[in-house]
Amino acid sequence: MILSRLLGATAIVGALALLPSMAAAQDVPNANSPPVNADGSEPADTAQAASGAEEILVTGSRIRRANDESPNPITTISAADIFSAGRVSVGDVLNDLPQLRSTVGSQNSTSGLGVRGLNLIDLRGLGTARTLVLVNGRRHVSAEIINNGNSPDINTFPTDLIEKVDIVTGGSSAVYGSDAIAGVVNFILKDHYDGLDLHGQTGISKYGDAGNQYLSAVAGKNFADGRGNIAVNLEYAHQQDYYASGRPNLRQNDGFVVVDTDPAGSVNGSDSIPDRIFVRDIRSTTISTGGQVGIRYANTATAPCGVDSAGSSFTCGYLFQPGGALAPQTGTRLGLGPNGSFTGGNGYTGREGRLLVLSPELNRYAANLIGHFEVSPAFVPFIEAKYVRSEARGSQSGPFFSQGQTLADAIPIAGLNDRSYVLTNPTGNGPVNREGIRLDNPYLSTSARATLTSQLTAAVNSGVNPNTGAAFGTTPAGIALRNASLAQIAAGTYRFSSRRNYVDLGIRDENIRRETYRLVGGIRGDFNSDWHYELSGNYGEHRERNVIQGNINRQRFLLANDTARNAAGQIVCRSQVDSRYAGTDRAGNAAVLAADVAACVPLNPFGDGSISQAARQYLTVSTVATGKATQFQGTGYMSGDLSQLFELPGGPIAFSLGGEYRRETLSYDLDPTTQAGYAFYNAIPSFRSPAFEVKEAFGEISIPLVKNVPLLQELTINGSGRVADYKGAVGTVYAYGGGVNWRPVRDLMMRGSYAKSVRAPYLGDLYSAQSQNFTPAPNDPCSARNIGTGSATRAANCAAQGAPAGYDYVYTSSLEIVSGGNPNLQAETSKSYTFGGVFEPRFLPGLSISTDYYNITVDKVISAVSAQQILNLCYDSPTLNNPFCGLFQRAGAGGGARGEIPFRVLEGSLLQSTANFAKQKATGIDTNINYNHRFGWGEVSARGIWTHVIQRDNYTNPADANFKNTLTGELGDPSDQFNIAADVKIGKVSFGYSVRWIDKMYLNTFEDYNALNGQPPQNTDYATIEKYPAVTYHDIRASVDVSERFNAYFGVNNISNRLPPYGLTGITANSGIYDNRGRFGYVGVTAKF
Repeated sequence: MILSRLLGATAIVGALALLPSMAAAQDVPNANSPPVNADGSEPADTAQAASGAEEILVTGSRIRRANDESPNPITTISAADIFSAGRVSVGDVLNDLPQLRSTVGSQNSTSGLGVRGLNLIDLRGLGTARTLVLVNGRRHVSAEIINNGNSPDINTFPTDLIEKVDIVTGGSSAVYGSDAIAGVVNFILKDHYDGLDLHGQTGISKYGDAGNQYLSAVAGKNFADGRGNIAVNLEYAHQQDYYASGRPNLRQNDGFVVVDTDPAGSVNGSDSIPDRIFVRDIRSTTISTGGQVGIRYANTATAPCGVDSAGSSFTCGYLFQPGGALAPQTGTRLGLGPNGSFTGGNGYTGREGRLLVLSPELNRYAANLIGHFEVSPAFVPFIEAKYVRSEARGSQSGPFFSQGQTLADAIPIAGLNDRSYVLTNPTGNGPVNREGIRLDNPYLSTSARATLTSQLTAAVNSGVNPNTGAAFGTTPAGIALRNASLAQIAAGTYRFSSRRNYVDLGIRDENIRRETYRLVGGIRGDFNSDWHYELSGNYGEHRERNVIQGNINRQRFLLANDTARNAAGQIVCRSQVDSRYAGTDRAGNAAVLAADVAACVPLNPFGDGSISQAARQYLTVSTVATGKATQFQGTGYMSGDLSQLFELPGGPIAFSLGGEYRRETLSYDLDPTTQAGYAFYNAIPSFRSPAFEVKEAFGEISIPLVKNVPLLQELTINGSGRVADYKGAVGTVYAYGGGVNWRPVRDLMMRGSYAKSVRAPYLGDLYSAQSQNFTPAPNDPCSARNIGTGSATRAANCAAQGAPAGYDYVYTSSLEIVSGGNPNLQAETSKSYTFGGVFEPRFLPGLSISTDYYNITVDKVISAVSAQQILNLCYDSPTLNNPFCGLFQRAGAGGGARGEIPFRVLEGSLLQSTANFAKQKATGIDTNINYNHRFGWGEVSARGIWTHVIQRDNYTNPADANFKNTLTGELGDPSDQFNIAADVKIGKVSFGYSVRWIDKMYLNTFEDYNALNGQPPQNTDYATIEKYPAVTYHDIRASVDVSERFNAYFGVNNISNRLPPYGLTGITANSGIYDNRGRFGYVGVTAKF
């Protein structure tokens, strides 16, 4: 494409523009800006006219003011800032701001279930649920159903209809209600638009992908001598998906590999040898698209595939090739056993084809209407309405994968003891794991069978189970188990693990269609010359339908994977010739099982392209999830002042009083196949909660004590309060706040505020059903390698619970758990302080500098005790008589029903729920610099935003409320960020430049390199580097007024093509802070009529 080819040349031209300038959100004067004097200041008549201007509402208060001064820090992003960023979603513009954490944006929205394509706001990194998002000061229905259920999708907000966005730091629950813990983001729409605006834009990356298109029309009309206005906005936006396989920097898997472990007792957790080194082209040792077999050997110096630096043997890897041939895995071996890592060679990267999406495809269709009509100043009906349909596609789940025990199959078979996974049972009644593949599988070639038989026999003779690495030992039971394994290998009944990503069955792709409806209606007016009222009703509804393609039916897979030959020599499913193998772990499904056995199509699992179309149709299923969220908000308030009664030396006391009622519902349904646990997808039950209802009363007061005296040009104190009565366990809660504005001289205003805010638990927090979930592979505190890393009581507690001597189980995959809501949750509470100042020097017109300190503490944070914490707290407590040991179960001496070895935590037994036990802390400093000025030759507009994070800590240890987890400086939470932008307009031509800088961030944790909680640094040799480098992004833009009606523009974002460092992909909640799109060029045109 022409634009793509031009991007390389643009980088050279753009480098000339990289001059020190200023950044990210600026107010660009328009052609109708007021006249200015030669020095750029306003003429006297203009300033006088402004002094009598209409009073306005400032975000953070319902009191109308004659200026935009607020005791709370406010960052304002104008329509011009949004337009000049060259993005098709306002959410992506905001997520680049230093105050906001890029937890869920368009780029990294594939990191969790059900959030693909969403763009959520996370102020100060305290969580999307603790940022209240408003439109014209009113709530907006949530689009995030599965997780917190109260976060609107910013992608649905009308980009070209936005007048500005106000970001208020600090608790605002007293003014706006629950959720305003970190602050408020208020989207203010244009409500007096007159004319027709057409806007079109398209862009593409340096790599010829990631293209986007945007079309918008805004039509508005004033009527009845300006007393009425109606405006309609139509928008279409398209964002193309793009994949790692299309990017040279991500086509191969680069990253850090563990090459060293530190001995117990090492000072600062370090032996001065880096534990990790950065390598390129990492190949998997545990999975491939054709099937990978890893055979374990005993730890001896003569292990056939070598040993690591600690003497642990590496697995011997074999890869099934297209056609079913078996080849040894090649490459350079490094890392620590048993699996270690390969670099180069013939292994699997995980980046092939569509396996790693960098950003999903997104289509958005939107219609918005806003209008009002002044019947009289005391009666002004108004309306806002919107409909948005969005469609998100783009895989991140990857295909179905099997690693031998992924599906945890373990059917009992009378008289059989399957030795393949050390699934012993003294009664001789199984269990059998059909996910493992028997050596006599009829699809296995003769040569491959011979190779595997030889290697498996050698591994067993070395003294370990080839699949798990568990030692047989020299006891009579161990010797018997080894001999039984050898007998099964010789008979061909032994099962081995072929670890495979089943790309042949299709990518498990979420195709989500979302529809959002919102209707606001009300009346407002002024009376008694200085009083104002507003009554409004706000109804929103969000619906979504998520079709998960490429899913598999797990029961059918287990049947199809276990093959044999019938009497006629045909390859069939074993369950069709031996009914003992027609078992299931799905209760009460005899009819379904019988039908699945009868229809079973045998599966050839060896090599890419081996799966027949018939098997694919039998195994795959498109599962469907639907969700709905509704919200109704009725609000009425009155504001005014007491000027007709009396005035203080600083002016009249102002106030507002009001009430609010809110009701919300949430529901989520999955298809019967998924709910019953047949699909390879979390088995989430249907969820229909009781309605969430709250009745509230609120008020504010502003007391101007004095003005226009030396050192007291203005001194005003403010107060606010709210009482809320929630239906259910939360009950009645209170929020309140206060602030002060002090202007010692005309050029300087000092401000400060305090607020106590609340966040009531939402419907998902309270009522989500207990459902299947998975936690990353935990570290078993009773394993020999971890027994000495906990409290003084850990070893004794593990022994008291029955840990076998030498128990040293290592999880290599996730652990199935059960998670859900808690109906007894209470409201979170927060206390926030802010203080700072605004300097607007008269000697330099157009310059404004503000600096504010913020301090936010959130108590009673609703948080889940992690699976790792539950396990650790069970054994690190003084005795086993504690609440955490009762939240999971371990396998007995005979192992678990799903293949667990003795004493291992049973799959699906650990219960993880939420409770009010955690705390969060965020402190920092924001600095905003704005400069807008007209010169004789043109206009200049510049802005800089700098955020310095002093403290960002979580306290999530339920056993120690003071145990601190510092996030400051970790990936996703840099200590410093700044955005600087500048625009210059000369005649009909405008030029813009912006820079975004992100500080260095730790490769792993703050605690690795810093003393914390009375402990020394935990691992100062974690890797060869301590931090990811600081990153700078440069953008340029130019436009020309072709005529009075037409403007054409082009721009290049990230002109230096800066990509995520050290192999990061930019798709996780943490690495999403980096741009993974690379250099991106765009062109557009606007037309005004």
